Amino acid sequence: MKQTRLSILACLLALSCLVLSGCQFPSLGGGKKEPAPAVKQQPCIVLALPGSGPFAPVANKIRRGATTAVQEMKANGIDARLEEVNTSAADWLVKLDALPESCAVVGGPLQGPNYAKAKQSGALQKRAFFTFMPALDDGEEGSQAWRFFPSPQDQIDALLAFATDGMGISTFGAFHPGDAYGLRMTGLMEQTLVKRGLSLQKASYDARNPNAWVTAVAPLINPTQAQDGSSATPIPQTTFEALFLPDSWRNMPMITTALVYNGEDRLVLMGTTLWEQALSGKSVPGLERYALAVFPGAWNQARAPKALQGAGHDFWTALGYDFARFCIQLGLVKRPPAQDLNAAISRLRMVWGMAPIKWDGNGIAHQQLYLFQPAANGMKPLNLDEFKAARQAILQRAALRMQGLPSVDEQGNPLVPGLQPGQPGQPVLVDGTGQPIVQPAVAQPGAQPGVLPPTQQPVQQPIGTTPRPSYKLRLPGSAR
Repeated sequence: MKQTRLSILACLLALSCLVLSGCQFPSLGGGKKEPAPAVKQQPCIVLALPGSGPFAPVANKIRRGATTAVQEMKANGIDARLEEVNTSAADWLVKLDALPESCAVVGGPLQGPNYAKAKQSGALQKRAFFTFMPALDDGEEGSQAWRFFPSPQDQIDALLAFATDGMGISTFGAFHPGDAYGLRMTGLMEQTLVKRGLSLQKASYDARNPNAWVTAVAPLINPTQAQDGSSATPIPQTTFEALFLPDSWRNMPMITTALVYNGEDRLVLMGTTLWEQALSGKSVPGLERYALAVFPGAWNQARAPKALQGAGHDFWTALGYDFARFCIQLGLVKRPPAQDLNAAISRLRMVWGMAPIKWDGNGIAHQQLYLFQPAANGMKPLNLDEFKAARQAILQRAALRMQGLPSVDEQGNPLVPGLQPGQPGQPVLVDGTGQPIVQPAVAQPGAQPGVLPPTQQPVQQPIGTTPRPSYKLRLPGSAR
């Protein structure tokens, strides 16, 4: 009996030991302790932007857009944190380095010197930088850092897609200032055309001497005078259809004046995003000069999401809004190897506030820019059908003018006051070879079949010795 009591006491002591030590019986889950659940990390967005200086207003707009996105995501159950680093401060890289590793994606910087400092400090190896800059140093995009901003190449690609695919144009010229921007953009245009098997005719001018632009552009236009005096203006012998103008908008009135002085008003004028910056919300005097002008831009409010439809939003707020959402969708908690990040962003799909960006497998960004035209209130999205119609009307008027004939409206009625249909001198539409286009006759009672009444006989205009218009002057509907 005593031995039995000792056995029971030993069992009770063993059981107490198991309970106090947290051990488990095999029947209750085995001897291994369940791991504690991992703590979910709060998504992190980092903006590296200036807090003072000339770029501070732009930086404020980017912050505003990012804050809008963070608030929108919070309402949808995503509690993201927004970290801001002031690149105007001398110790901004120290403060960036103090952030948790999970803050793995940085938006910015805006300025090249700050990017150079980040590269020198080794910060690019610790976090994934998506810069708000148009270009990085050669070989660095997709390997050391990435771009979240339109590039000069994006502008050229948008213009050429419009001209070649949309308009069927295959001949190009460029009239550019001799400064670094003009030379760089013209060179990029030429390189892109060469890859397509096309060429570029070029002429440059001194931006400081507008009075010389009429002479500077003349070699591109090669104007001649009508020998029979039928045209009061020079006859352009231009051999291209679209003219690239990589200059600020403030110089466009003088440039178009120089073109018209040489007799040229038919060219498709292609600008850059410099025009977008100047025209947004401004009035445009002499709008009729720019009926065939087009330029790229990254912000089209009509296509923006609801959060960016209110007043005060522009490209910069859309940039911040898109980056915050992009950062959360990417979902990084540490900087991965470049090739892994390139693969991830090439697969990423999202709804954009600004023009959409796509990355190729090498991490190179390609922003699909919108196209705009000058308008009474500054600018308007390009309507391709309306643009084509406007170009046809301009080519028709120019063809008549160069043959000494007055312009006509869509019904063939002369635009010159006092000149009525059927009167001597009535303008006659001509085809690409200069031959009159005979309009279908209206049958008259008692008319002999196959014979036109005298009032409907085509008016024959002498061709004279006026130089033949180039192929660009062919009228709508004629063979190319």
